[in-house]
Amino acid sequence: MKTFIEEINAYQPDVVGLSGFLTLAFDSMKETIEAFDKEGMRGKFKIMIGGGQIDEAVRVYTGADAFGVNAVAAVNLCKNWLEVVS
Repeated sequence: MKTFIEEINAYQPDVVGLSGFLTLAFDSMKETIEAFDKEGMRGKFKIMIGGGQIDEAVRVYTGADAFGVNAVAAVNLCKNWLEVVS
């Protein structure tokens, strides 16, 4: 977790994506997002989650800003957040 936070501080991304293909990943995603909050960085970027088992209930559980149902949807969501015209 420490390295993840250090890299976010170094690169200052606009969007951070977390991927989890198994239900076991849900708690890790939640803990990661809680760590961002604890470090006072939560409001500095958007958080997107994705993976085969991700839905709105998981988004709410983890505290992410959004989820992508597939890679194309995720890219389009990021473009929307960043106001990128395609």
